[in-house]
Amino acid sequence: MTPRTRVRPDAKCPLRPGQPCTLCQLNVTGPQDCGLVQLVMEDDELREGLHRFQLAARQREGVENPA
Repeated sequence: MTPRTRVRPDAKCPLRPGQPCTLCQLNVTGPQDCGLVQLVMEDDELREGLHRFQLAARQREGVENPA
């Protein structure tokens, strides 16, 4: 039996579409415990703005990379 090496998935930053979580705050292990992500997700206006930003990013990506 050969030992398996676990591949750790790269966490994506929910605030910067398509970019990895860079652990930009101290004592953070990923988006799941990021204070900035928590603040954005708890604020209705910021969350709505993020949603619009993500939709625009997906639309640009679709235009740049037509399937």
